[in-house]
Amino acid sequence: FNFTFDGGLDKQYRELKLPNGYYCMDDADNSSLCSALMDAGKAFPRRPDGLPFIDDVQGAYSFHIENANLVQALEAECLENGIKFIEGKMVRAEQCDTGISAICLEDNQRIEADFFVDASGFRGELISGVMDEPFVSFNKTLFCDRAVVGGWERTDEPILPYTIAEQMDAGWSWQIEHEHFINRGYVFCSDLISDDEAYAEFKRKNPKIPDTPRVVPFVSGYRRNGWVKNVFAVGNSAGFVEPLEASGLMVIAKQCESLADVLLQSGLEPTESMHKAYNQIQQTDWGVIRDFLGLHYKYNTAVDTPFWELCRNETDLSGIQGMLEFYEENGPSAMISHHVPSENDFGTNGFLAMLINNEAPCKKRVELGQHEKQLWNKRCSDFKFKAAIGVDVNELLTISRDPRWKWN
Repeated sequence: FNFTFDGGLDKQYRELKLPNGYYCMDDADNSSLCSALMDAGKAFPRRPDGLPFIDDVQGAYSFHIENANLVQALEAECLENGIKFIEGKMVRAEQCDTGISAICLEDNQRIEADFFVDASGFRGELISGVMDEPFVSFNKTLFCDRAVVGGWERTDEPILPYTIAEQMDAGWSWQIEHEHFINRGYVFCSDLISDDEAYAEFKRKNPKIPDTPRVVPFVSGYRRNGWVKNVFAVGNSAGFVEPLEASGLMVIAKQCESLADVLLQSGLEPTESMHKAYNQIQQTDWGVIRDFLGLHYKYNTAVDTPFWELCRNETDLSGIQGMLEFYEENGPSAMISHHVPSENDFGTNGFLAMLINNEAPCKKRVELGQHEKQLWNKRCSDFKFKAAIGVDVNELLTISRDPRWKWN
């Protein structure tokens, strides 16, 4: 997902010299092709033949699909591949030495299986309710625990080619674009604002949302082990963090891919050491996500409210303390990669973007030579030109629905 951050979550600087000494050019909106496209309101650059040049943004894009449509498409795909659906409410599970032997439904059906995937959401019916796997909370780093959700049918609003994360008094608000619908939500900390107060602020800034609010409580964290005996948790049953970087979708994809890899490599007989290796990887991944999200809060100084003061003073980033100490002493050096958690999905540049743009304290001064400045300005100018003649969302929809259009 490509993000633009309003209200300070990701500042765009115009000053050449920042207060803590490092150099920043004044064309930040065009520092990458993705940034330039967002600034110009375009989805993709244009090929010489006028069609969208999708490959030119290096895969840094994705498609927003309304959830009901996505579920319908996935169910159709499952049915075509011989997967059987049995709908019912589970009332109990029968356990054995290998984990669970069967689940019993309210209508007296008894379903035996060798392997169970828990996709029951926050409830964690099997991984928590039956296997009693403990939950590891992120409440020392991520203070938001509720969301008020709303949206409206699109009228004359332009379709933006990115997701917005907007800073709010006690959290942040998302805006997700669909062709005919605008999805909005406000993630907030219930210790510092009530549901009614959050809805009032949300409604004031988004007058088109419904008059009846829908509030969703959540807890950020994960099950200590997502694979226990013959039970494998996926999605919210395995863990959840607030959707600031849309990392939940990424985690689900990785979980499914990892499960498929393990089952394939083990000949459908995964060993205990396979379970342990998977759980260790998951624990590391969840820790990296927690710390990366925490960076959005720790150094943010754009809004001065009790919530943001709490974030600046108390956000626990001990998991990346070594990185922060290195950055404070050396600034945005490439050597910081040795302190960035390995195999993380945000990359060294992701962490640097958060540290630099939020003005995390650093002592080292970085100066660019004249030749470097010229190269930088040329790079930004090239991106700005490509974006200016790019393809916007409406044109992309028209082209992609033309019978002559072919996806690679």
